[in-house]
Amino acid sequence: MNIVSLWRQEVVNKHNIIAFGGSLIALAIAAPSHAEITILDKNPQSNSLLAPLSLQVGGSIRPEWVFTNGPDANKSNKRGHDGGSRVRFRADYKLTDHTSVIGYYEWGFNVPHFLGMKGNYEPGSLRDRQRQLYAGFKDDRYGTLTYGHQYGIYYSVVGIKSDVWDNDGHAGATGIGFNGDYDGANKPKNSILYKNTFGPVTVSANYLLPEDQKDDGSGTGRSYRRNHGAGFGFDYAIMPTLSWAAAYSSTEANVKNSTTQKGYNQQVSGTALTWQPGNWYLTSTASYYKDFVPSTRNHTVSHYFAGSGYGLEEFVGYTFNIDKPFLKSIQPYVAVDSLRLKGDENYHANHVYLGAGTEFGHGLSVYLERTIATTTDNEPDSTWITVFYNF
Repeated sequence: MNIVSLWRQEVVNKHNIIAFGGSLIALAIAAPSHAEITILDKNPQSNSLLAPLSLQVGGSIRPEWVFTNGPDANKSNKRGHDGGSRVRFRADYKLTDHTSVIGYYEWGFNVPHFLGMKGNYEPGSLRDRQRQLYAGFKDDRYGTLTYGHQYGIYYSVVGIKSDVWDNDGHAGATGIGFNGDYDGANKPKNSILYKNTFGPVTVSANYLLPEDQKDDGSGTGRSYRRNHGAGFGFDYAIMPTLSWAAAYSSTEANVKNSTTQKGYNQQVSGTALTWQPGNWYLTSTASYYKDFVPSTRNHTVSHYFAGSGYGLEEFVGYTFNIDKPFLKSIQPYVAVDSLRLKGDENYHANHVYLGAGTEFGHGLSVYLERTIATTTDNEPDSTWITVFYNF
């Protein structure tokens, strides 16, 4: 390719970046701000079959840029890529004054992939995927019972408390296992979940049914299969501004290749303390893992997981409410995490995050964040910029 062609390609790439980010920002400023849009509301005055039904839609479009110190093999980081765009649909059909049938579907999509912007997504990455899909019953006396692809015990009780900054998930169970759709820590498929609130305490329990084997992506024919699992947890509101949560989950799984198979009992325990006085948000989580984090050494069937380890996460943020037409609030924050793997792994990862989230209104917000890393595998520092258009 000659110099002129290279220059033209670079111009096209830059135009793609501008189109990817700029058009979304323009859309956000023009659109009204809604957490969710109600497309059909219950009508108690009607006797029609659809009168007890409500339908809502919402979502988030997230262009993102990552600038890493030193070389970066993922070219879409600096060019701009999708940071987790999704759309969700929620349904509620009221059977009685106390009981409803509920359903939820969340679909994730990669905007540059759909637009054919090849420089703005990794080759081989998914264009779209199911994030959640579940249904069940909700009763204001007996709790909620759902089945499907949904949040697991660890995330819904503990992990969600610290899922509040951009480049997170390095020490909590939701981002460091084999796969959150299978191992039960994030959004397990084929799961049953029960929740109910008793005064200041919300209790949760789930059961994980068997799931088809999942290739581990190593190209060696090795796979992971969940046989079953279960978990329980609670969230106790000590005061209106202070809560304590804890969760435990266990998953029986097999790892195998064409000649060898080994069973693992994967265990995750976690706890979280969250304090929200005024405009402050402070949270601290601690988690213990057993045969949950994949080994940092060469994977083998007989030593696929790292044995035991623990993770810590802390976040402190303060929101300044500006409340102007195009500047609603700014939240500067500091977060830290630490992951330690014991035994023969000799692995640690520490991160410090310095950032700020700015909400402009009309569904638009921007996060600017610096990650300072100290890890065994020499992870470089990086700067993250993510635009959120929420509707």
